Amino acid sequence: MIDTVVASRGRVFAGTYWSTFSGYINRLRGYYGMSMKDSYYGDKDHKTAMHVWDGNYKMGWNQEFPDGWVGIDSDTYPARDKY
Repeated sequence: MIDTVVASRGRVFAGTYWSTFSGYINRLRGYYGMSMKDSYYGDKDHKTAMHVWDGNYKMGWNQEFPDGWVGIDSDTYPARDKY
């Protein structure tokens, strides 16, 4: 658990696309208010997958999406370009 918290507080995070561990770290980064544009994945096909928030999710178990933390404390839906 300590390694998860330490990894989630870094300036930049690089994880593995199919990893639920990396997904949880990205979720924590979202809770902390960190930009997802500072999160990357190791393989070149998915390197910047967290930089886009389009709502077209094919699979949800392996990674987190900003829908889980952006605007959860308010009644308005936030703009997708500010996360």
